[in-house]
Amino acid sequence: MVGKKMKYNPEHFQPNVWQRITKIISSNRIGSAYLFSGPEGTGKEAAALAFSAALNCQGNEIICGSCSSCVRFSSLQHEHLHVIIPLPRKKANFDKDTDVLSIIGDDNAALLTDLLQKKGTDPFQKINIPRAKRILINSIRELRKKLYLKSVESGYKMVLIFDAHCLSDGDGASANALLKLLEEPPKKTTVILVTDHKSMLLSTIQSRCQQIDFPPISHDIVSTYLTEDRGIHSGEAEFYANLADGNIHKARFLADRTVAEILKTMKDQVEAVVNSNSDGWRSYINNMSRMVRSDPNNFKFHLFLLQTWFQQSVRFRQNISSPLAQNGFGEALKTFTTSYPQANLTTANSVIETTIASIDRNFYMPLTLTNMLIDIQHYLKGKA
Repeated sequence: MVGKKMKYNPEHFQPNVWQRITKIISSNRIGSAYLFSGPEGTGKEAAALAFSAALNCQGNEIICGSCSSCVRFSSLQHEHLHVIIPLPRKKANFDKDTDVLSIIGDDNAALLTDLLQKKGTDPFQKINIPRAKRILINSIRELRKKLYLKSVESGYKMVLIFDAHCLSDGDGASANALLKLLEEPPKKTTVILVTDHKSMLLSTIQSRCQQIDFPPISHDIVSTYLTEDRGIHSGEAEFYANLADGNIHKARFLADRTVAEILKTMKDQVEAVVNSNSDGWRSYINNMSRMVRSDPNNFKFHLFLLQTWFQQSVRFRQNISSPLAQNGFGEALKTFTTSYPQANLTTANSVIETTIASIDRNFYMPLTLTNMLIDIQHYLKGKA
């Protein structure tokens, strides 16, 4: 089914989803637009790349991995492949004919090139450019021009729009421009929108797409991936996989840190938020506000660990096995759940999730963190 040279085997990571996709390919009834949606880190972008390679493969398998087309897709260098992502604006004002690279500036253009090269080598690589909040309308305008050019290659022109919910940012001009393309797509062209936040897309765009939902990747598959592809000891891989909860991106991020480092960071986060000392809160707010400016991913990681503590506390309270308890935190979990017997931990988790999401909405972080701390104290006391 999938050639040996494939860097990502969708059959392995998302077997049920890939089975559906191969049926679409085998039926030779390819749609003009698909929406790949589901939780973060479920392999949606990698599957979109694999689907694109399959529709252009010149071999005898779904993806042979060795024909000239597959080789070019594996490095994201195929002329039929068009990748659209959120980008920052270096130029505040530009006209409709300004090319995208001029809009984002030389530094961002160089970073984009580097990240696309890494994506070709590693399909799980996320393409994140600082201050990129929206998909630029000029990206869609350039795309339309390219798609209507004649191609000497057979196969399908593939448009992959990663973080597609960013089409709706601002006045939604990019979403409306794409909608026109979806209404009258060029022949032999397939658009795949990929998003963690389907609800943020216009309903008119959703209705024009065949929707394929991605579930979390199984813990066993994540653990095996960390062991075989990243060379991590099986016991540690199991710990990371359990904490990541089906999110391959979080599993990889966790695996770059020792178990001891993760547990210490988690302990520091918990102590900071449960302690209502004003000096402690002031220090926490200042430190986290600096972190969100200098390293947003690390900021998200710290709050993810805080969420993990609350989630594992719920499991401990329900006598469900916890990887934290298995790594020496059993007494700490017992003390915590005993100290806060009425705590509304699920709602507290939602508060943290809202705080993480506020990064993309440019909220004033010191105030956002203050509200988070107050709300968590509120819910730890069991209030509704």
